[in-house]
Amino acid sequence: MEPYDRPHFTTELSTLPEHAKGGELMLKLFAFMQASAADAADALKRREDGQTMAEYGVVLAVITIAVIGAITLLSDNVRNAIESVANVLP
Repeated sequence: MEPYDRPHFTTELSTLPEHAKGGELMLKLFAFMQASAADAADALKRREDGQTMAEYGVVLAVITIAVIGAITLLSDNVRNAIESVANVLP
């Protein structure tokens, strides 16, 4: 609010010394930003959508690596079994 909008502006001035009055505004701004950051952090802690998607991604990566490893290790045995079956067929 502008000083001319407040009739008793001169009587409501801070009791801080003249050299410290600029810091009062910074202190209020800092307190406001700190409270806003705390609210945002609480909201992120309560929100679990991102965590669930990350967990699904990790599980999918582990399954994919396991399947590729199993196929790589078993490929010679599977190839030999298919060839033996193919040789038995007329």
